[in-house]
Amino acid sequence: MESYLIGIDGGSTSIKTVLFDQCGKEIASASNPTMRLESHTPGFETFDVDRLWASTSASIKSMLAKAAVDPSRIAGIGMCSFGNGLIILDRDGKSIAPGVFSQDYRANTIVEGYKREGSFDRINDIIKGTLYAGEPGPILRWFKDQKPEVYEKIGGILLFKDYLMYRLTGVFATDANIFGGSAMLDLTTTDYSTELLNLYGIPEIEPFLPKLATESSQIVGRVTKRAADETGLKPGTPVVAGMMDVLACLVGAGATADGIVTAVAGTWCINETHSTRIIPGASANMPYLTKGEYLNCAFTGASGSNYEWFCKAMGGEAKFIAEKQGGSYYEVLNELIASVPIETSKVMYLPFVAQPSVHPNAKAEFFNIDQNTTYAELAYALAEGVAFMHRYHIRFLRDSGCKADVVRLTGGIAKSQVWARIFADIIELPIETVDCNEVGALGCAITAGVGTGLYKSYEEAFEQAVKINPPVTSHSENFELYEKRYQNWSRLIEIMNIYWNEQ
Repeated sequence: MESYLIGIDGGSTSIKTVLFDQCGKEIASASNPTMRLESHTPGFETFDVDRLWASTSASIKSMLAKAAVDPSRIAGIGMCSFGNGLIILDRDGKSIAPGVFSQDYRANTIVEGYKREGSFDRINDIIKGTLYAGEPGPILRWFKDQKPEVYEKIGGILLFKDYLMYRLTGVFATDANIFGGSAMLDLTTTDYSTELLNLYGIPEIEPFLPKLATESSQIVGRVTKRAADETGLKPGTPVVAGMMDVLACLVGAGATADGIVTAVAGTWCINETHSTRIIPGASANMPYLTKGEYLNCAFTGASGSNYEWFCKAMGGEAKFIAEKQGGSYYEVLNELIASVPIETSKVMYLPFVAQPSVHPNAKAEFFNIDQNTTYAELAYALAEGVAFMHRYHIRFLRDSGCKADVVRLTGGIAKSQVWARIFADIIELPIETVDCNEVGALGCAITAGVGTGLYKSYEEAFEQAVKINPPVTSHSENFELYEKRYQNWSRLIEIMNIYWNEQ
């Protein structure tokens, strides 16, 4: 009898629950919002923790209803989410503060304080990355300083997917990949560090850290009866530790071979590969699938989020055309982007709608607009700016000695051939995509399959479950033009740094 696997991908806008068969075929899926709160305070990006589980359990129940599969045939559940941010619980496991998204920057002053105190460099040395305000350490220090009445009640801290795992299993647990990528581990030992907590100024938190799974495929708990009643799952179904969404995308893309760079063009602009080295200056180095290897990441907080903002704030023309023609809004927008001749494009865009970015005060900017600038030119400039940002990070990885022969593109943008073409020409590498709508969820499901023994290895899982589309190759005749535009774009950032420094 065929077995099935569930992958749950917790994003900043929605929870996606997907059922796969052993061959990676999507059987059914459901999606619900993450309950984002509208903040009236600059720097605060929060969500409703108490409503989050209701939304997630409803998505699981809806998916199972669509699938019409006996829950007893589900071999295991894996999940991922964005890293960083924070969920704070009391000693009874109840939420005592709004959940914090990774793009929250209320703790910018805390990070600046670490720099003034001289602890910033030592923190970065321990975590083998670059600390920023949206990570748990600075956020907890902010609560200690600004909300002591909350801080004193803390009985547990979890990241986004860890909270969902807790609600499914009743276990306070996390995995080394997501906690290491969230600046909460000593990357040399891949374990908790008393020194690190002291540097953050939060030593009292140590007893409330979750149980740490060393591998993403490790079974950390099983579905409780209460969770089964709320979701429709079978009690006792194994739940594996999971991972950060960036690693889940790499696994779902089957991108473990040497020379493949995974570009996650989702909300964030994430570019990653793996090696046996910790790369100095990387945005993050985090534990990988196997001990002794590291996921090497270069990222900023904005990729698809620029697309999302543009569609919401400036999508009127594309929506009007779509309604008139009876087509898809996104197809119209892609057609408009493709219609702009590269050689005549003058508008440039800095894709910094969200933090962390190239500067704590960076904001998105359009440049070189006049009365003749069209909506299509703005849309094209946005796509180009996002691709430039990915090129910036991939160049860093290559300059750091990481092999890069091909880019495997994932995230919402990967669904567009127009964007894939722009990426290929700008990055100057073949762009591959995965024949799967939810690559992150597939990666979670594969990890659950490995952990429960449904697959003997990741390699066997990739052979059965991951299908790669034919590559989009670059046009060499565009390289010189894009190189010139990239250099101009880079100079704009240098100029804007002067302004941002004064803000």
